[in-house]
Amino acid sequence: MSSNKYGYVADTGPEQSFGNNTGVFDPADINNLIADNKWTNYGQLELIETQTISGTPSTLSFDSIKETEYNVHLVTINNYAPSSDDRSLTVLFKVGGTATTASDYQYAMQRQTGASPAEKKNTADNRIYLAYNSGSSSSETTNGYFYIYNAGDSSKFTFLTSIVTLINRDANYTTMFGSGVYDQANQVNGFQLQTSLGNLEQGVFSLYGLRFS
Repeated sequence: MSSNKYGYVADTGPEQSFGNNTGVFDPADINNLIADNKWTNYGQLELIETQTISGTPSTLSFDSIKETEYNVHLVTINNYAPSSDDRSLTVLFKVGGTATTASDYQYAMQRQTGASPAEKKNTADNRIYLAYNSGSSSSETTNGYFYIYNAGDSSKFTFLTSIVTLINRDANYTTMFGSGVYDQANQVNGFQLQTSLGNLEQGVFSLYGLRFS
């Protein structure tokens, strides 16, 4: 660490915090402030956790999402496939550590397979759909990402947007653009991924937090 205190010649100075950095900083100062989570860099991504599917679990959960620190989360999906053909990848939100399975989710999705567009939607479902009719072959994987907004805010609904690309059950290329909402004002402290029926087979999922405040 440098001889000064976060940009100041003396070993004292104003309290540094995210969104309120004052002083002239050298690289050592910046590195120490980043380590203390006090350096301002709006929109920065922090990798919270990466999980690789092992065996054939029925669900995959992120239970430490830092919901009070990050208002926006990003989850990436890499080479996902279900254990059985023609399954849909879905997400549920956790409240108090338990996945909410009541019909409190709404979603809408535009799906394009070749020249055949289709719309999927529901105003009272028990999950949000991310990808329909995924193929189970190791070469027919689902890839993409989704953002989640307001998870840690107990006064607001929790929203989601998603984009995925995949080879479907009929070996046809498909792309899907979707959005959804958990329409209850609760603090969400976890995310649970699962198929519409059956188990998960393969895939790597990474959770990030985006810093804005």
